[in-house]
Amino acid sequence: MSTQSPLGSNLLENIRFAFVKFWQLGLSFILLMVVLRFAEVLTIFNIHDLDKNKTFILAQGLVYDLGWAFYALGLLFIFHVLISLFKPTFANAFVQACLTVLVLLQAGLFFYFTKMLLPLGQDLYAYSFKDIVATLKASGELNFFNILIIIIGLPIAYVITGFGKWIPVSFKVAKYFAAICYLYILVYYVSDMDNKKFSSELDSYLAVNKSYYFYNQSYDYFATQNSMYFDFFLADRGSDELIIQKKFVDAAYPFLHENDYPDVLGPFFEDFEEIPDIVFVIVEGLGKAYSGEDAYLGSFTPFLDSLSNHSLYWKNGMSTTGRTFGVLTGIFGSLPYARNGFMELSPNFPQHFTFLSLMKQNGYFTNYHIGADKNFDNVGAFLNYQKVDRILDLTSFDDDFEETPSKSGFSWGYPDKAMFQNGMRKLPRNPEQPQVSIFQTQTSHDPFIIPNEEKYFNMLSEYLSKTLKVQPNQVENYMKYRSMYASILYVDEAIKEFFEAYKAMPKYENTLFIITGDHRLPEVPMATSIDRFHVPIMIYSTKLKEARRFHGVSTHFEITPTLLAMMNKRYELNLPSLVSWKGFVMDTSSVFQSKISNPLMRNKNQLIDYISEEFVLSGDQLYKLSDNMNLDPIYDNAIKDKVQAAFENYKSSNSFATENNYIIPDSLKVYLPQ
Repeated sequence: MSTQSPLGSNLLENIRFAFVKFWQLGLSFILLMVVLRFAEVLTIFNIHDLDKNKTFILAQGLVYDLGWAFYALGLLFIFHVLISLFKPTFANAFVQACLTVLVLLQAGLFFYFTKMLLPLGQDLYAYSFKDIVATLKASGELNFFNILIIIIGLPIAYVITGFGKWIPVSFKVAKYFAAICYLYILVYYVSDMDNKKFSSELDSYLAVNKSYYFYNQSYDYFATQNSMYFDFFLADRGSDELIIQKKFVDAAYPFLHENDYPDVLGPFFEDFEEIPDIVFVIVEGLGKAYSGEDAYLGSFTPFLDSLSNHSLYWKNGMSTTGRTFGVLTGIFGSLPYARNGFMELSPNFPQHFTFLSLMKQNGYFTNYHIGADKNFDNVGAFLNYQKVDRILDLTSFDDDFEETPSKSGFSWGYPDKAMFQNGMRKLPRNPEQPQVSIFQTQTSHDPFIIPNEEKYFNMLSEYLSKTLKVQPNQVENYMKYRSMYASILYVDEAIKEFFEAYKAMPKYENTLFIITGDHRLPEVPMATSIDRFHVPIMIYSTKLKEARRFHGVSTHFEITPTLLAMMNKRYELNLPSLVSWKGFVMDTSSVFQSKISNPLMRNKNQLIDYISEEFVLSGDQLYKLSDNMNLDPIYDNAIKDKVQAAFENYKSSNSFATENNYIIPDSLKVYLPQ
């Protein structure tokens, strides 16, 4: 008589088998995550000059990496055990494939982080596929060699991820791993590690697991895609301490207010012979950290420094976005951000006017110059909406100009010197109309390839030793960012040559120049969470009565209202009685003060910074602002709640106005670009 196997014996055996097979793979995954953390820390400290404890950063990072590893394994483990009861081979292959993808994702994200010390997050989703490809090509990363590595690397990574299959793991050991996994997850989240306070934003970025950060940011992006709040009309409109008080007129148009801005610039200027030409020079990556007085990294802009001695100069100037996508809408439109930056609303822009369109209606001829593709970030669409008369981009250069050298056969376009020369060659010399001209540089941008780069590398070495007098033992730290600093020296020289050429223009003596940066370079480590926004703002003209340095905080949002107020006071322009400018007026205080209230957008998907007078809310941390845009953390819940309420009010107003075409009413259509 045959013996019968006990009921469920195969089931128990399958579960034991699933435990063992899974934790063999899980062990290799954990080891690979540890190896990648070691590689990340070693690479970062090799590339960047960081005053941090390498061992502490490593240990702290491993805590976060294990949190992510066990979180992923905890989810996959449940799936694996269940599927293994029916399809054990499929379950093993699927888990191994998933872990391979997670390892490769972690490797790719850590590689991205090493370049700029900024983890990849929501900003990925705000760029078109075409823009992403263009960026990768320009950086030299999208090339045949790297594509080949990826193709070959996929099967190799799959094999490496599965090396744990050959590690002897008993069922007992597998049970211990499972228990440790869920216990670690429990302790990790009960201790609220995600909300741990760090002394700086950089410390947080160094510690966090880059895959978890990307996953969390992605979840936030898709989960909040349709969230809108329309209670802005109930909120307080601002403090009595702001530099001006706006008179809002209609709750349905949250930004609409009376056009009653004081002329704060006029007293600094002599009379112009006639209505002046206006020239904007927008400099890629011109951060205050390495330009002008009190530049804590030393100033690498000798010409602009000399020009500032004959200018109105705002040392506490701020861009309104941490990347280039918002510079035009901030400077010329003082416009809200919309969800992913105002220009991402293209081609269906809500009706609005800007400095460009209003000056055009007042008889100005408008020009725009750049060496790159005008279609990147929808710049061309935005300028066309303003009816800009002449747009010169990379398609508008004569044959004698050469494109920027390239690593991969693709470049952003033409270098800055060529852009200025091309613009000056084609700028009308004796126009009947006054002109607004914009020159936007782009060479000081990743991959930081400049013409005749050896010249500027040598210039940098000499500049460090003779001008900045950097100690020999510190030179190596600067040279880690050799390409970035050399590109700044290059663009500074390009601007110098541009000004020398412009002096030959008939209306040079009757021209107003506005110079600023679009944002600070993120590739050089930042001191604070708002360092990325800290840029110089300078206004130069031969008609200035005297040079002045201002310590009042002003942003790009303030430029258009301020210029229009001065122009209107002198020339009685035809301007609307109601406007929707987000900004106030530029603060001409000779001592530090901050009397504005403005949001600051880091990238196209990250609106987490808000300046409210002398307080800054960055993420969940409140800071007190001081001269040279220094931040000191404070822990006053009453102030934090007030700033947070103002920030939420802006977000609601921003969503409502941009998504429902409620920036300006139809009654102001006469002022729209014609």
